[in-house]
Amino acid sequence: MKKCLEQLKENKWIHYLVILIIGIIISIPLKDVQISETDDGFFHLLRLIGTHDTILIGQIPPIIVPDYCSTTGYAMNLFYPPLVTYIPLLIKLVTPSYVIALKVFGALCIILSGITMYNFTYQVTKKRTIALFSAIIYLIAPYKLGNVYKRYAIGEFTALVFVPIVFQGLYNLFREDGKKHYYIAIGASLLMLSHTLTTFYTAIFCAIYIVFYLNKLKDKEIIKKMAINVIFILLITIMFWYPMIEAKSDTQYAVFDNCIMNTNCDFAQENSLELSEFFKYVRGENATTYIIGIPVVILLIFSFYAIRKIDTKYKDLYVIFVLLAFISIYMTTKYFPWKFMPNLICKLQFPWRMMGFFNFFTSFICAINLYIIINKFTKKNSLKAIVVLILIIISIGNTLPLVNQYKSTDETKDEEYEKSILNNTKISFEKINKDYLPVRSFHYQNKKQNKTDVLYGMAQVLNEVKDKLTTNIDITNATKDTILEFPYLYYPGYKVTIIMQDRVEEIKPIESEHGYLAIKLPNNIEKGQLKVEYKGTIITKVSYLISLISIIIFIGYIIKEKNKK
Repeated sequence: MKKCLEQLKENKWIHYLVILIIGIIISIPLKDVQISETDDGFFHLLRLIGTHDTILIGQIPPIIVPDYCSTTGYAMNLFYPPLVTYIPLLIKLVTPSYVIALKVFGALCIILSGITMYNFTYQVTKKRTIALFSAIIYLIAPYKLGNVYKRYAIGEFTALVFVPIVFQGLYNLFREDGKKHYYIAIGASLLMLSHTLTTFYTAIFCAIYIVFYLNKLKDKEIIKKMAINVIFILLITIMFWYPMIEAKSDTQYAVFDNCIMNTNCDFAQENSLELSEFFKYVRGENATTYIIGIPVVILLIFSFYAIRKIDTKYKDLYVIFVLLAFISIYMTTKYFPWKFMPNLICKLQFPWRMMGFFNFFTSFICAINLYIIINKFTKKNSLKAIVVLILIIISIGNTLPLVNQYKSTDETKDEEYEKSILNNTKISFEKINKDYLPVRSFHYQNKKQNKTDVLYGMAQVLNEVKDKLTTNIDITNATKDTILEFPYLYYPGYKVTIIMQDRVEEIKPIESEHGYLAIKLPNNIEKGQLKVEYKGTIITKVSYLISLISIIIFIGYIIKEKNKK
């Protein structure tokens, strides 16, 4: 019996199994959640179907969905990190629908968040019981589950899987032998390819963490390893950030407009939380819960007692995490001076997003406190095992009612919504978010017809044939400097060629005054044929190639580092 209990206590595979079982149990209600009815789910379902259709027509990488925004082509994958689209698409290969693929992905993220938290905590404490406690607390955090069940904020809940990996690498680099420093690059790269805002704030918290170890920066080996990680992060993720920068420098898109996106400090202040909301299960009809939970509050209060009993090896990290937990929860409240913050900080939009970080920091703190309390009042291993089992059952029992409240009464809505998209892939402007539209197009969307217009000058446009992101046009009697506006939203990567009797000429596209693709004719043209087609930019293609090569080199580097050990 004693040997069996010791196995249960120290065997990481048994702990992984516990995490898996808990994750599966609290993911079961997902089958009755209507993804299309969640805050962000309908948009991610559109992204998934649109990306699949884009790949089928041979657009690699799939940047612009041709049938969206009334067939004017919508760049759904230019400004949003790709990981949360590509992985569900792979899952779709073995599932009957896109909705089910998204639900499986959500369940997978719930489970993986527990595993990454477990690995991080064990790396620090070297105690598997503490690691298991932290994994369970992180796994069932109400806010994090609300991100899946109510909002289906796929980027945010995916990113929270990778935050523990980043800190695991940082801890190894600054407090241990540095042989697993590459976890920084692994976590940060996956983070950046999942959710931009979470990446930004993770970087801020990492910077605060490093401040506590500034004396370590005298070590050239640490500086070298930090530089290696930064280089790998930038190279692996270049497929996302470099094409986005290219597009941003080309024209103004809604996602970068503070007024359109409400990424200003007044909006952040308005959407911060009252203290009472940390003890409520819901906040209005269309929002998730921000409840901290009485068990977590009690365990945090025990920090005053536990801090005297903590192992000195990780006491400094415990104190740092207490500080970071306070900062993160403070930033969610109306007491934080959002109005006086730099606008870059207010890109967060909703201060309650900081609850995800609070969950991470407090899962570590509460797990240590719980371990100390159990050891204080329970001496026998058999009794400890019973206590742990009871805590697991209570955790599941408290979590299931929370996630069950998000169930839908109509189980056909998702199926009908998915079929409606598949049967009619031409999605109008009104049925999609407008985050990635050119700003100039906002007041012209419903006026633009599905044809080429002469905005300035003189030309006859004949025999126009449009097929997805390719249009062929006969043009006659066109004068120099005539501006033609095509039925495509303006994004970098389009190629316009004019074929005449004596020559073939490529004309550089411009953005029209309405935010659409246009050209200015360089010469008089008596008779010719125009061909408009989306080819993607050289920067995009090279960026994807660099990312692929960097991933291969990084894998080789990890193997080399492991062999050193």
